[in-house]
Amino acid sequence: MELSDSTDRWQQLQLLRRGRTPVQPWLQQFEQSGSPSSIEVLAALIGQLDRAGVEQLLNGPVGRDATTLLEAARRELPLLAGAAEVKQAWLEPLLAQPPSLLWLEILGYFRDARVAARLRLAVEGLDPADPGQADAVRLLPLLGQQRQSEDAALLLRLAQAPLPQAWRHAALEGLAVGLSAWPQEPLAEGLQQLSTDLDPGLAAQAVDLLGRLPDGQQRLRQLQGRALEPSVAERWRRRLQCTPLVLVVHGRQGGVIPEVLQQLAAELERRRSAPVLLQALTATPPEGDGRFWLAARRAGAISLVPLLLLPGDHARSDVPAIAGQWRQQTAAAQLPVLVRRMPFLGAWPTWQRLLASLWAERAAERPLFWLHHPLQGALSARYLQHLAAVVGYPGMAAAYSDPHAALAAQPQPPALLAPLTLAPNRLSESLNMGAQTASVEVLPPLLDWPPVRDFLLTELEALP
Repeated sequence: MELSDSTDRWQQLQLLRRGRTPVQPWLQQFEQSGSPSSIEVLAALIGQLDRAGVEQLLNGPVGRDATTLLEAARRELPLLAGAAEVKQAWLEPLLAQPPSLLWLEILGYFRDARVAARLRLAVEGLDPADPGQADAVRLLPLLGQQRQSEDAALLLRLAQAPLPQAWRHAALEGLAVGLSAWPQEPLAEGLQQLSTDLDPGLAAQAVDLLGRLPDGQQRLRQLQGRALEPSVAERWRRRLQCTPLVLVVHGRQGGVIPEVLQQLAAELERRRSAPVLLQALTATPPEGDGRFWLAARRAGAISLVPLLLLPGDHARSDVPAIAGQWRQQTAAAQLPVLVRRMPFLGAWPTWQRLLASLWAERAAERPLFWLHHPLQGALSARYLQHLAAVVGYPGMAAAYSDPHAALAAQPQPPALLAPLTLAPNRLSESLNMGAQTASVEVLPPLLDWPPVRDFLLTELEALP
């Protein structure tokens, strides 16, 4: 065909696609030729025919061999099938066609309960192990597109079954296109199971779909600790929106928060790309601003982390009360936000091992005591015994106002004193103002140690 002929044909097809030229000459040409027309012509006609025109088309060569029509449908119907006039023209004539895989695929682009029933029946009768039915895998996304809630279980079963990879991926695609229509609880459980699948591509898509559910962030957080393939784990971390953190700290008199804690919070906020608030036990509780609540709503949760080192009254009573106050705020604002309370820092096994390592390195066989404020109760006593066993050094209660009185009562004074405090406080300052002899060294507050700061940044950054 000459270039001018090609240009003229292209212009005619554009006029046909835009409804600016009659369709009957094209339909009559099909009938006279005795063979299907080109994909381009059929693609241009799909959106222009009324029901009578569709029936005329299907009664001719196109209806006897719909292979070319299927190729045209794959191009056009994903965008056109939802238009009322296109559905009205095509649906009933297609339902009158024989239930072959070819016709079912064309029909499947239209959402209708009758179409869903036919696709469901066909899918249930398929044998994925039969090479002759390999093309039938295209029906699975179309079944999902029908958004009939009863089909979720079928698609989920196929995605989880030990089938050829193409079938499992197609079933998961079917779940994806109808995601909002499926029963949420079994869907979420199935997707969480698929996230640990040995097929990284399938597992990654399952993680993506979990994140799209209404409670997706909570579902994603439930994957923490599961054995995810490395690339899937990285995808999970990208999809997981970090919760805003509320770090509960002792604070100084008047609610003053030491600068080292403020610096920690600022660096942590930068790393997490999510707000971090410091709540001092000695100050009025902070109120989250608009950015804080927006991040909480997106993540679906707020994480409350007590940076407290001992199970005293603050950890046992004040922290639960603080968590209750934050829950009241979320309820008053009618926000679907969970308040998750982490264990106090001193209870973390990794923290206890860090202390043991740091103090062993500094002590170098010199006697070391770690000092803490006095505690009461059996629980506190058991904790202190446990911590002493883990770190390998004895602890000693010392009043913040006069820690030297406790030291003077010891039969043999230690060479090293380690105040069990993150930031400078009355205990660490009283020790340093005691005019100690050169034989006794007072170690700095723990956040002055780079390994401690790095540990906290790493562990807190990794929280969901």
